[in-house]
Amino acid sequence: MKKSKRYDTSHLIEDQSEPGSRGRVLKNKLGITSKREMDKREKAEQIRTIEELTNIFGVDHRFTASDICKIHRLWLSNIYI
Repeated sequence: MKKSKRYDTSHLIEDQSEPGSRGRVLKNKLGITSKREMDKREKAEQIRTIEELTNIFGVDHRFTASDICKIHRLWLSNIYI
């Protein structure tokens, strides 16, 4: 089957991998090329974010799409471009 360019996303930052990662790690601010190392970094950032979020949102908070975007930024903005 011929590959269509109709849905080509290779020009988007979200579809670019870190050089040297063999396509396994997204382009990132830290230059991490190891999938295992990136998993560790994401986990550490997730733990930090959860701790921070407990001070932002109360137990009765009703999450919105905007909240989810904020959580995503808090979690991954130190890692990804």
